[in-house]
Amino acid sequence: MGLLDGILLKMMIFSFHADDNGLPKGIPIPYPVMYNPEKFSKNVSVNYQSQCVPGDNGQEQSYHSNQSGEVTFEFFFDATGTSINSINGEVAKAIGGVDLEIELFLELMNPDPEEHKPRVLTLVWGTFIFNCKLKSAQVNYTLFSSVGRPLRATVTATFIGHEFRILRAALSKLFSSDLTKVHIVKAGETLPLIANKVYGDPSYYIQIAKANNLLNFRNIKPGQEIILPPVEKQNN
Repeated sequence: MGLLDGILLKMMIFSFHADDNGLPKGIPIPYPVMYNPEKFSKNVSVNYQSQCVPGDNGQEQSYHSNQSGEVTFEFFFDATGTSINSINGEVAKAIGGVDLEIELFLELMNPDPEEHKPRVLTLVWGTFIFNCKLKSAQVNYTLFSSVGRPLRATVTATFIGHEFRILRAALSKLFSSDLTKVHIVKAGETLPLIANKVYGDPSYYIQIAKANNLLNFRNIKPGQEIILPPVEKQNN
């Protein structure tokens, strides 16, 4: 039996200011949700660019980038005291409403008044860790007191992934066309096709041919290793 068996671990949202590199600055503000969500959804997508290749009918969809993933949670707020299992639930019951608790929840995600930019958040729930920023939040009030004070509500919040700038720059350099790479030719590939995939421009097949001492750029075979040199891109 594990040390934490039987213990309810609350989902935590850490909100912090970020420096110019998007890294935490100062002490993150922790916020435990009132109730753990029952489920959440995750959306990921890839951007492609259509490229015309000389001598090839139609267009080739070449990889451009991954979009930052999104996750959507529905958070439940309750001030009736029927199933209190958190400190903020006790507070909501004591003050007779969930409106102030929801304001506190949203305040953690509002733009930094000094930096004038959105705060960076880290969602932590068990093994799920997600660095992000708040994209949207919809509040639905579902129960009211006799004097009109909201007693129950749900907040549907969508968070968009945040990639720290230092890490993004390192990955960009690692996969950039400014570094020499080795490519293994696949069946059906031509130098213009390879140049289009790697550099986004089929005309760079000339540089590939020169780097590999190919007198005939059509003379490549599946399984052949070719060097993909760094290229100096033209500005139109």
